[in-house]
Amino acid sequence: MRYSAIFAAALISAAVALPATAAETAQQTAMKTCAAHWKAMSAADKGTTKYQDYMGTCMKDGGKSASSMSSMSSASMSSSMKMAVPGGGSAKCKDGTTVTYKKRQGTCSGHGGVATWM
Repeated sequence: MRYSAIFAAALISAAVALPATAAETAQQTAMKTCAAHWKAMSAADKGTTKYQDYMGTCMKDGGKSASSMSSMSSASMSSSMKMAVPGGGSAKCKDGTTVTYKKRQGTCSGHGGVATWM
């Protein structure tokens, strides 16, 4: 009887501890990696892109290139990561249409998304 009580207590302890030690998903790992690299970036590099744009680009490849992205200069940074021109700009949509925008959000939403920012 005594051993069964100890065994039951051990099972309950393991069941309670199991969710806390569950493995992270690949997405959670990538998000933590990308966020850590953003925090480690210099203020000058952070000034060349928005956090949301950086995280979106970093998350698309699972955080694998986060270390190389954090060391990019604004000259080598992809056009999709550069900050928008304050007064807006233009973009080439995936269907070939060229549009102008005031804010990037929603640009080319009716044309399959943005292919390139110009």
